[in-house]
Amino acid sequence: MAAYEDVLAWPLIVGSDIVSAHRALALLGETPDRLELQTTCSAFDAVIVPAVLGSDLLVLADRRDQDPAPVPSLAYGTGEKVLLVAPGTAAPLIGVAGVRVESGPGGRIALPPSGGSRWDTWPWALDEPKPVTLSDGGCLMPLLRTAMASTLTS
Repeated sequence: MAAYEDVLAWPLIVGSDIVSAHRALALLGETPDRLELQTTCSAFDAVIVPAVLGSDLLVLADRRDQDPAPVPSLAYGTGEKVLLVAPGTAAPLIGVAGVRVESGPGGRIALPPSGGSRWDTWPWALDEPKPVTLSDGGCLMPLLRTAMASTLTS
């Protein structure tokens, strides 16, 4: 949890309060079933899609040798995937069926360890403590179309 604060410099929110990583751990330890750890979408745009579509999209992204770079992603216990892209770049995906976008300081996403969420692809480099470079959200559009087409024909 310290990486959220120390490496990524993301604000941590428990309830309606912005808290330190240390305080978040204490609060979540006291009432793990009632509280959720969140952050704002100031440092990224969050593209939220059904899990199957998100998995297909990530496989397509991994097979390409160009942009997008590896896309940090979360799996939620609710059957959704959350893909993180560069801030202010997911607007082209707004309105696409099955896609929801959270963006800016008013947007929020839940972070692990809350609600059965887990990282599929970490937003920080594991070999050295620094954030990964986020791809432009527009780069996901052709991959999203391909993933949607394959989901419809399966």
